[in-house]
Order: sequence, then C-alpha cells, then structure tokens
Amino acid sequence: MVASAQSGERECHIVVLTDDDVVDWDEEYPPQMGEEYSQIIYSTKLYRFFKYIENRDVAKSVLKERGLKKIRLGIEGYPTYKEKVKKRPGGRPEVIYNYVQRPFIRMSWEKEEGKSRHVDFQCVKSKSITNLAAAAADIPQDQLVVMHPTPQVDELDILPIHPPSVPFLPF
Repeated sequence: MVASAQSGERECHIVVLTDDDVVDWDEEYPPQMGEEYSQIIYSTKLYRFFKYIENRDVAKSVLKERGLKKIRLGIEGYPTYKEKVKKRPGGRPEVIYNYVQRPFIRMSWEKEEGKSRHVDFQCVKSKSITNLAAAAADIPQDQLVVMHPTPQVDELDILPIHPPSVPFLPF
C-alpha cells in the first residue's frame, strides 16, 4: 500500500502468493490483464488465512475500521509463467499463461468517496408506537377506552332508500 501511495496511486491491488509460487513472465509477451500494476506478497501463512471466506470477511471489516474504501477481497486467477505461444491467423502471436487461483485484496484510500448530485434518501425510524398493546400497558386502566366492534350488517338490516320527497319513517 505504501509503495502505491508513494507513486501517487489512490488505490492498490495486492495478490497473495505462496512462498513456493514462481512468477516468470516473458518480457516480450507479458500477460494482458494489467497484472503489472499488482503488488505481490509471497506468504503461505497469509495465503492460508485469506483462502477462507470467513477470514476475508473479518479482514474486510478491519480494513473498513481503518478508513479504507472500495474494499474487495476474493480469489482470482493470477498468471505465473508462459506455457506456450500460438500463432493466430495473420501471424499475430497468442500467449498462453499458467494461472493459479490466489487471494487478492483491492482497496482505496480516497478521502471523498463517489459524491452524487442526486438526492440520497434515508429511512428514518418512526417514533410513533405501532404496538398498541404496549401503548395500552402505559395507560392507567381507568383511562382506558374500550371499543366494542360494530355488529355485522346482513341483508335484512338494510333499509330501502326512499326519494327525498317522501319522508322516511322507520317501522
């Protein structure tokens, strides 16, 4: 991270290789994925630690606590050595590298994380009481109003509607 920061970078990509991994790239045909910008750590102990997702989750939370941003931890293929060079139609060479699956850490230490010109909405917890039983427990019993349910209306209880000129007389 320090080497990336000293060179003016705002983020870094660290790949954790084992102590026995050998990286031997052909200078004439380097890998095409931007691995030349990766920092490499040779540590079998660190490799074993980051191999498990639970440990990567713990490491990610620690990095967040330290103020780092855009943290990604995972496993990716990393080219170690050139296996062969094939000639493509038109005489263009295609280099095939041997890839090993190794843990990586990608993070940034930018001060301002993606500012948006759009409005960000936030959910605010309501202060109203939604549990009426809990609310009723706070009210003394003599002040408690008891509501009786309204009786159900069936078809026989419905009275016919009379025109306004005829007075309505209940039976």
